[in-house]
Amino acid sequence: MAALAWAAVLLAQGGATLGAAWSSWVPALVLALAAVTPLLALRQALAAGAPRAVAALVVCALLMLTAYLLGATADLGLVATLGDAVPRLLTEPQPLVLRADLLAAPTLLAGLAGAATALRLGSATRFTPVAAAAGLYAAGQLLASGDADPHGLLASALLVTAVGGWVLLDQGTDTRGGRLSRTAPLLVTGVGLVAAATVLPVTHAFEPRTLVEPPVVEVELASPLPRLGAWAANPDAELMTVTGPAVPLRLAVLEEYDGSQWLAATRYRPLGTPAPPTVLPPGGRQREVSVTVRLADLGGNWLPSPGTPRSLTDRAGVVDPATGTVYSPEVAPGLSYAVSAVVDDPDPQRLVEATVPTTGPVQRYLDQPELPFDLATYAELVTEGAATPYARAVALESAVRSGRKLSSKAISGSALWRLQAFLLGEAGEPGGRVGTSEQFATSFAVLARHSGLPTRVVVGFRPGTAQDDGTRVVRGSDALAWPEVYFDELGWVPFSPTPDDDTFAADRPQPGSAPRGPDLPAASRSPAPEPEQQAGSAPRSQARTAWAPWLAGGVGATMLPFVGLLLLRRLRSLRHRRDGAGGAWAEVLDALVLAGRRGPGDESAVELGARIERELGTGSATRLADAAERAVFGPGGAATATIEHTDVRDVRRVLRRSLPWWRRLWWPFDHRVLRRRA
Repeated sequence: MAALAWAAVLLAQGGATLGAAWSSWVPALVLALAAVTPLLALRQALAAGAPRAVAALVVCALLMLTAYLLGATADLGLVATLGDAVPRLLTEPQPLVLRADLLAAPTLLAGLAGAATALRLGSATRFTPVAAAAGLYAAGQLLASGDADPHGLLASALLVTAVGGWVLLDQGTDTRGGRLSRTAPLLVTGVGLVAAATVLPVTHAFEPRTLVEPPVVEVELASPLPRLGAWAANPDAELMTVTGPAVPLRLAVLEEYDGSQWLAATRYRPLGTPAPPTVLPPGGRQREVSVTVRLADLGGNWLPSPGTPRSLTDRAGVVDPATGTVYSPEVAPGLSYAVSAVVDDPDPQRLVEATVPTTGPVQRYLDQPELPFDLATYAELVTEGAATPYARAVALESAVRSGRKLSSKAISGSALWRLQAFLLGEAGEPGGRVGTSEQFATSFAVLARHSGLPTRVVVGFRPGTAQDDGTRVVRGSDALAWPEVYFDELGWVPFSPTPDDDTFAADRPQPGSAPRGPDLPAASRSPAPEPEQQAGSAPRSQARTAWAPWLAGGVGATMLPFVGLLLLRRLRSLRHRRDGAGGAWAEVLDALVLAGRRGPGDESAVELGARIERELGTGSATRLADAAERAVFGPGGAATATIEHTDVRDVRRVLRRSLPWWRRLWWPFDHRVLRRRA
C-alpha cells in the first residue's frame, strides 16, 4: 500500500506539470487524476486476480475511448484525435485554453503512464513510477516551452518524493533513519542543482514548436495607408478606447514596396508559434507594454497592438511573426481585448555609432524598384556628408518634413510618381509639397532604402486623449504613419518625418553627440535574446545572468564536502592496498558496512568469508579471508599470504550490486566507513 501511495503521488505531480501549459488550474487537476486513476484501477484489478494482459487491455481501451470522446467535441474522429494531437497542441497559442480536444492527447499520455506504472509497481528497482512521472514532467515542459515550472518547485518535489520513496520503501537491514541521514546531503545538493538550473541563462533552449509547421491563415487585405486621409478628414471620430500606458499603437506594419504601393502581410500564424528564420532578431533591449483596447468605429480586421504581441485575449487573433501585425476575422465595434507586447527600446547613446546589416534576411527591407533619377539624386544630396547610418536617417527625417505641409485633403497614394510630386513639386501644383502622413512616411522609407537603410512603414495611432476615468480615447486625428529603421543589435527605431509630430523624436540624440538617455526602470526592460532564440519567444529576465555567478559558487561550495569525502575514501583504500592481505580484508569489512550487512561479530574471518559466499555466491571473500588468516597466524606472517586484488574488486562489486541502484550512487561518498577502525 505504501508503494502504491508513493507511485500515485509521483504521477499526480507529473500530471500537474503536464497541465501547467494551460491558462487554468483545471487541466492540471484533470491530468493528475488521469494519471492516478488507471494506476489505482489496474492495481485493484490485479489484486482481485484478473489476468494482467486482460486488465491492461481493458484499461487501455477505456483510455482510448476517453480520448475519442474528448476529440469528438471538435468533430474529430479517433484517427484525427491521435494523429493530429501533438501538432494541434504545438500550434495553439500559449497558454492553452481549456478545450476538450486539446486535453485528449495529454489525458491519454497520462493514463498510459499510470497503466505502465501499475504493471511494473512490484519491480525490485522501483524505477518505473519515477520514470513515468519524469516523462510527464518533461512533456509538460516541452508543451509549455520550458515555462511549466519556472522556479523548479515541481522538479524539486519530484526529486524529494522519488528519493524519499526509495529510502523509506527500501528493505535493507539498516534503519530508515540511517538511510535518511546518508541520503539527505545528496538530496539537498540535488534540490540546489534544480534551483540553479531554473535561473541560469539558457542559450540553447529547445523549442518543440520549430518541428511543427503551424497552420497558416492566408488573407488578402489592402494596405490601410489610404485610410489615413479619411481618418484625418474626420478628426473627432472615436476609433477606440485604450486602458494602460500612454504608448503609440500599431495597426499594420508594411514591409514590401513594389513602386506603386505598400503590400500588407498575407500569411498569419497562431500567436506563440516560432518565427521563420527570415525574420530579423529583436533588439538588445526591449520594453514590455500591456494595454486593454475597446474598439469603436475603427473598421477593418486588424487589431491595434503596442508592439509584437506576446499574449492576446482574443483567441481568434493570429499574428504575422515578422511584423507583429494582428489579424482577426471576428472584428466588430464593441470588441474588447487585452494585449501584452514588446517593442525595441534602444539605448539612445548607442544610436549615434550604430551600424545596419546589409545581407541576409534584411534584404527584404532594402528591396524596391530603381528610383527615378531626380529622386535618387535628391536622396544622395540629402545624405551627402552623413558619416553614419543614424546620421543619414536623421538627415532624411529633417529633409522630408521641412518645407512641406500636412493636409487631410491631399492626394493619397504611395506610388513613385506621387512621391516625386510630393517631394520635388512646387507648392500649388497638384500634390506638390502637401500630403498625408502616408507620403511623409513613405518618402522617408523609400529614400532611406536607396541610401542603404533597411526600413518599413507602420500605420498606427498616437496614444490618444486622457479621460477622467483613466482611459484614453483614440480619435481620427490620432491616426499616423511612421517609418522605422533597423540597426544592428538595437532593432527597429521609429522616426518622425511628419511635420508637427515628435512622437518618436523626444529622446533621440543628434548626430555627432552621444547623450545618455534616461534610464528605464529595470522591470520595464527585457534583455536581448541569445542569437539562437527565435523571434516570437518570450524574453528572459536579466536576473538570470546577474545571479548566475553566485549560484554557481553556491553549488560549488555545496559540492566541496562530497569531493572531500571522495578523497578521504580514496586515501583509505590506498592505505589498505599497502597493507597486503590484512588491508584487503579490511576492504571487505568496509564493503559490508557500505552494503548495510551484518559484520563479523563473533565470527572468524574464514567463517565470515563462507557466509558471504553462501549469501552472494562469490568465492572471492573466502580466498581473501584465508589470506588474511595466514597473514596473521601463519608462519612467516604476511610474507606467506598472497592476494589477488581482483578478488577485492569482485567482493565490492557483488555487495554493491545487492543494493538498489539509487543507493549505489551514494557508495563512493558514504562516510560511515571512515568511523570504522581499519
